[in-house]
Amino acid sequence: MANRWSAADISDLKAFAQTYSVQAIAEKMDRTVGGVAFKARQLGLPLKARSRATDPDSTDFNWPESDRGPPASDDRR
Repeated sequence: MANRWSAADISDLKAFAQTYSVQAIAEKMDRTVGGVAFKARQLGLPLKARSRATDPDSTDFNWPESDRGPPASDDRR
């Protein structure tokens, strides 16, 4: 079952949508990309394309260093 959007969640979404990509917002809010995009559309919020959005630093969202993404070298084959 989907998480309901609280007033605080909507406020955060409005603030994040001005700067960050939908992927970064979804990760921060622990929601799916589709869920974030759908809610933004319902609210009439424009979302930034990934290529035009600011890539968040770990300090922007208070993410631990280990959550910054995949390692620089991709050893999967």
